[in-house]
Amino acid sequence: MDSLTQLVLGASVGEAVLGRKVGNRAIVWGAIGGTIPDLDVLLNPLLSDVQGVLIHRTFSHSLLVLTLLAPIIGYGVWRIHRSKTEASWRDWSWLFFFALITHPLLDAFTNYGTMLFFPFSDVRISWRTIFIIDPLYTLPLLIGTLIVLFLSRTSSRRKQVNRWALILSSAYLALTVIIKLHVQQVVQENLTEQSSVAHQKFLTSPTFFNNVLWSVIVKQEGQYQVGYYSLLDNDHTVKFKNIPQRAELLQPYVQSSETKETLDNLINFTEGFYALQPHKEGVRFNDLRFGIITGWFDLTKAYIFSYQISKEDDTVLIQQQDRAVQPTLSDLQRLFQRTLGTTP
Repeated sequence: MDSLTQLVLGASVGEAVLGRKVGNRAIVWGAIGGTIPDLDVLLNPLLSDVQGVLIHRTFSHSLLVLTLLAPIIGYGVWRIHRSKTEASWRDWSWLFFFALITHPLLDAFTNYGTMLFFPFSDVRISWRTIFIIDPLYTLPLLIGTLIVLFLSRTSSRRKQVNRWALILSSAYLALTVIIKLHVQQVVQENLTEQSSVAHQKFLTSPTFFNNVLWSVIVKQEGQYQVGYYSLLDNDHTVKFKNIPQRAELLQPYVQSSETKETLDNLINFTEGFYALQPHKEGVRFNDLRFGIITGWFDLTKAYIFSYQISKEDDTVLIQQQDRAVQPTLSDLQRLFQRTLGTTP
């Protein structure tokens, strides 16, 4: 999830664990604890573009690593506040345990993939029930945190506000799971009814900032079928568009074991949902799971996760493309119309 969401989740968890004893200090340290797992991005300047993508949400999101880290951070914070509060080292350790652990658990509901069981398993858990930025999940936590900051730590209202913030956000997260199961069923019915869409596997994930409109990617032999399904559609028919995989375009660039390993790791990261496009002096490697910046309406547009593969002399270069490109107002209007069940 985005940094703001992880910050206010950590703050709410910190308040729930230790707010009664230490007041707003619990919110501050909970917020810090909630952001610590994402500090792995500080390694990016030392890594290649591909390495930076592959290392994110690995060791820093491991349940084991974070469990071991909690009492260490807890001890340091206890040393800072031991003369000012009645909270013990154990109290602070529990605060950081829950603030740290809830971060990767929430991330596992998104599309990116999180190595919860590192180093015992390199499987990335990705339930894909919620978009990385979803206001309906974040707002209860944000509003609750802002209110609690201005209430006395001994106030019963403070505890109630924080509890309801956590209940509402958690209930919404549970709802996304139920919606996901419904969408999966609808897509499976479509694949059964549309005999032309024979498939190996398929992915469903919510689109930008909502849980109503879902993208669908169906993997076939050498190609993909992509489309949308909205909970507000008049019927359950998913209209698909074809994307050829064109995996053969990679062959000229597999010239060394190191390059092959890098490309294999990138393919594994995409879970096999990737496609290539000729582009200038090389090819574009597109991770289909995150979709096109403007949606599936125009398949010639840039993908959110895309890599330029090219040669410079005898060296193969793999560079991640700029993700700062913003959809236009027209793009957003089309996406909104499709969310409402209207085909733009």
